[in-house]
Amino acid sequence: MLGFITDKRFYIHLVILIFLGIGILFGTIYSLKDFTRHGEEISVPDFSGLLFEDLVPDPAYKNFNFSIIDSIFDENREKGSVISQNPKASSKVKAGRNIYITIVAYTPEQVEMPNLIDLSKRSASSLLETYGLKISKLSYRPDIAKNAVLEQKYLGEDIEPGQNIIKGSSIELVLGQGEQKELIPVPLVLGKTHQQAVEEIHNASLNIGKEHFEVGDDSTTARVYRQSPHYNKNRVARFGTSIELWYKSDEHFDFDALLNTTKPSHVDTIIENRVDTNSVEL
Repeated sequence: MLGFITDKRFYIHLVILIFLGIGILFGTIYSLKDFTRHGEEISVPDFSGLLFEDLVPDPAYKNFNFSIIDSIFDENREKGSVISQNPKASSKVKAGRNIYITIVAYTPEQVEMPNLIDLSKRSASSLLETYGLKISKLSYRPDIAKNAVLEQKYLGEDIEPGQNIIKGSSIELVLGQGEQKELIPVPLVLGKTHQQAVEEIHNASLNIGKEHFEVGDDSTTARVYRQSPHYNKNRVARFGTSIELWYKSDEHFDFDALLNTTKPSHVDTIIENRVDTNSVEL
């Protein structure tokens, strides 16, 4: 029954099967290596500023697949151009990698104007932020409802709730001043970025006045090095008073030294453009 073991053809077939198995194994490994492009990486170009419609047909970018994940309207940039990408430029990836990009929207995104009437200033500010809107100005008029929204305006005109408006637009809030003409402390915003200063000044029921940026500085990261009226523990202002701000970057100004001078014991010796603490007009 086991006589086939001594049959010469058995060993021939066995050798053939062994070599065939080895061939299949090496073929599979080679094919898998080629399929995954093992060890082969390419550098991701910088697509910033390029038009999305030009990327896909360009043979120079045939090794990439492009997917738009977001669009942001920016009137200062060309519509359809790339704002950001992931992976970032110069990253090492395999051919065929998906590149996720954000482009400049072709049309501005619109949102519905929320109803802010009778909300507190803080609640109205939070709701505007939720809708992608912001406060341009705080105006006050005599009314018993202190800091409650009496009117909402866009470009100087009343805007009704539900009306479509471009996302990112600025809204003026007309608020109640209360029964008395109260005075409020002027906040200290030295060392703050533009966004931080805006939030703090608006929270204090004051307005942003003129803003001055150094040429070449990034307005999103530059910080306040001077304010007028300047901060003093006894300085007060009326509701809606405008605070003028000057900005510089960390590279051009020593903010640590400035902030040291704003400690309670030195608050009246601010190093930039000292002002008589009794001369601010209310």
